[in-house]
Amino acid sequence: MPCRVVPGVVLLALVSALAAQTVPAVAPEPALPQITRGQTVTVHGKDFPAQDIKVYLRTGAEKTGDKGLELPAVAAEKNQAIQFQLPKSMPTGRYLVYIGFGTTELAVPGDLQVLPDEGASPHLDSVYPVTGYRSAEHSGYDLVISGQGLAANASDNVVEVVGRGPEPVGDASQCAAYAASGNYEKPCLLVEKGMEGRQVRVIGFLPGRYEGQLQLRVRVGNNVSNALPVTFSRLTAGGALGGSIIVFVVITALVLRLVWQGIGSYRIANVHYSPLTSFFLDKETNSYSLSKFQLVGWTSVAIFGYLYLLICRIFVQWNFSLPPVPEGLPTLLAISAGTTVAAAGVTTSRGSKGSGPIHPSMADFISTGGLVVGERFQFFVWTLIGCFGFLAVLLASDPAALQQLPKLPDNFLYVMGISSVGYLGGKFARKPGPVIKAVSVLPVQAGATQMTVRLQGENLSDTASIKVDDQPLRPDQVTLQGAKRQDQAPDASFCLVLDITLPAAPYLEGEHTLMLVNPDSQAAMIKFPVDPMGIDSASPIPHGAAGNVTVKGRNFAGRLTAVWRDPGGRESNLPAAQVVRQSDQELTVTLDPGPAAGNGTLTLVSEVGLRASRSVTVS
Repeated sequence: MPCRVVPGVVLLALVSALAAQTVPAVAPEPALPQITRGQTVTVHGKDFPAQDIKVYLRTGAEKTGDKGLELPAVAAEKNQAIQFQLPKSMPTGRYLVYIGFGTTELAVPGDLQVLPDEGASPHLDSVYPVTGYRSAEHSGYDLVISGQGLAANASDNVVEVVGRGPEPVGDASQCAAYAASGNYEKPCLLVEKGMEGRQVRVIGFLPGRYEGQLQLRVRVGNNVSNALPVTFSRLTAGGALGGSIIVFVVITALVLRLVWQGIGSYRIANVHYSPLTSFFLDKETNSYSLSKFQLVGWTSVAIFGYLYLLICRIFVQWNFSLPPVPEGLPTLLAISAGTTVAAAGVTTSRGSKGSGPIHPSMADFISTGGLVVGERFQFFVWTLIGCFGFLAVLLASDPAALQQLPKLPDNFLYVMGISSVGYLGGKFARKPGPVIKAVSVLPVQAGATQMTVRLQGENLSDTASIKVDDQPLRPDQVTLQGAKRQDQAPDASFCLVLDITLPAAPYLEGEHTLMLVNPDSQAAMIKFPVDPMGIDSASPIPHGAAGNVTVKGRNFAGRLTAVWRDPGGRESNLPAAQVVRQSDQELTVTLDPGPAAGNGTLTLVSEVGLRASRSVTVS
């Protein structure tokens, strides 16, 4: 009983041939119902000869001896199938199919239905992806065209670019070479098993240089499908992000260069800070400003986000227009700028926060004068959440589908506004903290048991507690005396100049850290003395006769005297005439080393009584 022959895969029953010999045979497979002229028919089976294969198509009305329409066929799939192509001009209708091998014919059960072209016009449902990125494995773009009425054989589908015509495709050998090298000169078409007639994969498609948006359609025989739009991105998703980062860094570098030329670096306690810190630093307190941080943070996030969106629209989506600004972002930037301006106004009217540790740190964002405060913590955390959340939503989006920056919900704006009000309210309600702008050591008389450190700044309370080198001093060890009161201060104990009297012996030599803690626990810290004198090396001297010792070190300034303690324990004071300063880093001391060899101690004494000591070898 004949069965119907269909496009791509022809259903055949197993046919018996000559007994005692291996003969060609066909294998049954599921049927497909339609075929149009110009398409390729595939018959699966086994033991087909490699050549001299003919196919005859007969209507059944032929005269005796007429073999019908003769078509050439070729073996495929290692002689397990044969293929033949229908002429584009053959009549439509039903045909019986016969396969000829020399003098032998195999009747293919069924009939082949050849439909008019318009009877099976292809229709495209989708092209995936709508916006394609260049493949990471080769030089072209990969597409999947889905629809109805597509040719079962890949080569029967002709991909056309509207306005440009058919796209040349590679044959089997070329496609194999392209896949091996990763360099596609022509696209290759592939129909996966089970998707015949419904899907065609295009591998290595190469659009023109300025062909970012194209209309693709598929021609099958004499029929042409509808066209669908496809966009080919110039950049990968990672390339769009990398390009945005590069542009943002370049803009940042230009701004920093302007700051460097106009402001330069900043020095705090012998540590230089880059121009970047100028955007966050409050130079009155030498600490980081929370209001500046949130303003810089939101401004930077908004600029980077807009750059990223702009690059995605131009180089991924081929949309040459400026992107819109989302709702809520201008309001948020206004809140940030307004908070910074209001914070500066509160500082002017009420006074600044406490300066806290000597060097600025991240802790400054949530603390005032070394004291963590709740409203600053809340404002800081919500700023971080907002900035990171904005970036996370932005970068998690597909660059091909990104149309605008993330919208900021109204409730989030309320939260940021409440946090700003709380931050400003805390600055207004809280007393200003101590700020130390300068420190000096008053002259210390020889043999004195106490020394006085003078602080200059603002909000320095004469009822504060003192720590030196992180060790708290008892009230009987320290005395605070206001040398100059602060006018219209929010606290009567506040001074502009404060003298602190300390025990002299532990602090005359070397550099020390002094912390002043006001009664409300806000603190300020500074090192004293400024640029302390120090000895790095001292040359040896022979014993027995007076000689010179070369001393090298730092901060040798003013009129210096010295004290020499020889190896035998004898101590002598050396006047300024015996201490000759060569430079700030070198001086010569004339002394009597004493009669014994060993190690002596040389102590330099500054004009205000500060000291620096070094062991000297007496040979």
